[in-house]
Amino acid sequence: METHLRDVEMLGDLFAEVVGDHLGDGMLAEAEAGDVTLTQISALRYVARHAPTYVGRLSAGLGISFPAATKAVDRLVAKNLVDRRGDPDDRRKEGLAVTDEGRALLARVQTVRTQRLGGVLERMEPAERRALTRALRGFLTSAFLSDNSLVARTCERCGCDCFETCVVYQAHVALYGEAISP
Repeated sequence: METHLRDVEMLGDLFAEVVGDHLGDGMLAEAEAGDVTLTQISALRYVARHAPTYVGRLSAGLGISFPAATKAVDRLVAKNLVDRRGDPDDRRKEGLAVTDEGRALLARVQTVRTQRLGGVLERMEPAERRALTRALRGFLTSAFLSDNSLVARTCERCGCDCFETCVVYQAHVALYGEAISP
């Protein structure tokens, strides 16, 4: 078991590194993202998924400090990717929403990401692709079922709409007996 654990640990680290590298900065350059960083893309995705939202909710949702979230929002606003909008119920709050330019950037990034990932998967045998999907689903399910808070944090950051075949959604139902509310 110890050798197997070391292999899984090493392969997991390599997998994370390759995915991060392959779908990282090079992807942004290919998507013509200008000087937008991966952190800013994460913030932009979060705002798009949770609009209208606020800096405090962005900070909590991404697990970053309030000053870091404020800085990311300031940069996204300066790049015309996010708008600040006043809250009619509380003038101290500024809601955040993605601009048309921000939505276009997210679409370009998603297209490049899908193409890059698809290129890697196409070089795999169909049985290997199915095995990878099963293994990732099994690993994530096991992780989610061993840490209740991981389900909420992952869902909050995901940026995808909830769907019944999502492993996070299924773990939430298994843990709490109810669907995730959008």
